Amino acid sequence: MSENKNKNNKNNDIKNDKESLSKKVLNIFLAIIVIITVIIGSVIYYQLYKYSSEEIVNTDSTNEASTVAEILNTVIDSNSTNTNSSNTSSGNTTISTSDADSRKVLNEEIIVLYDGLVLNVSEMKVVDLQYIDNSSTEKENYVITYYNYENFGFSDSSLGILSSQVLDGLVKIDNVGKVSISESYDAIPRDIQVINSIPAVVLDNNSDFANYDTRKTIISDLDGNGTNEYIVILSSTTTGESKIVLVESTGFIKATIATMNKAGWENVSTDGYYLSYSNIEILDVDNDGIMEILFEVPTTSSIPTQVSLLKYQNGDLTGTTDLACTLGNTENQ
Repeated sequence: MSENKNKNNKNNDIKNDKESLSKKVLNIFLAIIVIITVIIGSVIYYQLYKYSSEEIVNTDSTNEASTVAEILNTVIDSNSTNTNSSNTSSGNTTISTSDADSRKVLNEEIIVLYDGLVLNVSEMKVVDLQYIDNSSTEKENYVITYYNYENFGFSDSSLGILSSQVLDGLVKIDNVGKVSISESYDAIPRDIQVINSIPAVVLDNNSDFANYDTRKTIISDLDGNGTNEYIVILSSTTTGESKIVLVESTGFIKATIATMNKAGWENVSTDGYYLSYSNIEILDVDNDGIMEILFEVPTTSSIPTQVSLLKYQNGDLTGTTDLACTLGNTENQ
């Protein structure tokens, strides 16, 4: 009897030991889970804190950059920057595209080039195109990325380079379009259309236009007021006369931009020379939302020497009109 009792007690002790061991294992397992959870939570918290700090830094940097951009009041199109920094050699100076873009902030005004020569757009008048003095330290300010326009549209952007000497000590900018602007903005904000005829609204009020055997019309809303203006180019092989006329949306003539008759070219070309739409570009050259009329004054030189600038806005036309052209010079009538 006593032996059986001892045996039962022994069995109970073994059972209690097993239960105690199971509890210890379970407690250890739960402790491990708690430790792992704390570690994972700490890692997640640290990552969230780090991400939040970086966002604050980035936001502050962006705000600072915006402030600097506003102070400089300069528009720079970063998309046009050549990330490969392709180099162009000009004399003894090698300038990368990125360097040329960053130097734009040094220019106080927009640089406009016409056929690689400097075009002053500060006033609406007949402007003499300017070469660049090759001995001047300021010449490097023109070696920048330009945005090129030709034939009433944007063509591309390119790095302008100083030409080899053109005149004694004077150079121009090569590798650019017909009209080139130093800043990136929408210089043709409205559609421009060229047709080989005269719109009815114009012809109804100017029946004599039908007497010219060559007729072209450039149609565009120059000032953005919702109505089109018409630049009509006319020439007659019978009389040897040609002219360019600005016509308002009503169909009535606002002004004659330029004229040329046979006396202006008969001693120069046996085939004759007529004003044409190639003498005209329409472009917002001063970034005011109004597209100016650029009239290239004809010359026998391969490089143009003068451009007449005109601005039309709400019925007012600023600039020189009634230019009497020859292939040597111009005279105001």
